Amino acid sequence: MNAAAPVFTLIAHRGGTAARGENSLAGFRAAVAAGVPALECDVRMTGDGELVLLHDSVVPLAGGGRLVVRHASVTALRVAMPELLTLEEFLEEFGHRALVNLDLKGSGYERQLARIVERWGLPERIYLTSQHAASLRRLARLLPTAYRGLSHGHTFTRVPRRVAGRSAFPVRSLMAFQLALTLRLARAQLVALHYRVVTPWLTRWLRLQGWQVTTWTVNDPREALRLVRIGVRAVTSDVPVQLLHSLTARQLRPVTSWTWEDVFRQPATALP
Repeated sequence: MNAAAPVFTLIAHRGGTAARGENSLAGFRAAVAAGVPALECDVRMTGDGELVLLHDSVVPLAGGGRLVVRHASVTALRVAMPELLTLEEFLEEFGHRALVNLDLKGSGYERQLARIVERWGLPERIYLTSQHAASLRRLARLLPTAYRGLSHGHTFTRVPRRVAGRSAFPVRSLMAFQLALTLRLARAQLVALHYRVVTPWLTRWLRLQGWQVTTWTVNDPREALRLVRIGVRAVTSDVPVQLLHSLTARQLRPVTSWTWEDVFRQPATALP
């Protein structure tokens, strides 16, 4: 990569392949084998205090009924989902092979998460994201060497793209100032935005205020190219291998690094 090229990385969303199962061993292994630099997974706490990799709060049962994750034991959940991974299992197998983005799907288990990461021993390889400012603020104290990003823009996932376009500029402007207040409260270094929210103006404005931008969930190579060119630091995708091939074909290569520092602390570069 030449000196003027943007510094960014790619993150495999829940392992990056729904065909192999979200947050699954097979999915994560496939992403790492393909050379994807970072892995994202969802983290929830079970009723018996285990941290597991699950996106949804409820697990349907084959014979009818359901398990509410925050009330169920990890044993009961594994009967329903034999491939279920705990956070400790995930870090032990993949934490040395790729950078890690832990997306917290809830709050109140920050101390437990910090203990697991500290036992594992490499918090500098962790990027924590959450919609909850209070959670990130606690984690700033418990895991000060892990990066923290406020996840924002979920409303845009339910808005038609034509509405989320240029006509939404006043909404984006208001959101920028609300974000600034919440980011300070959260003690976050980054903001993880839905890709529809991200514009050159917003990315530049946030960077001038001291916050880098990562984005989710990007599956269109043209959209990924747009985001990388305006200075987004990490692109999270369900199809990271496809984006990897598309971007490298344009001489835009994601950073492969031992810590997030090499991605997030480099001078930002946007292409015309």
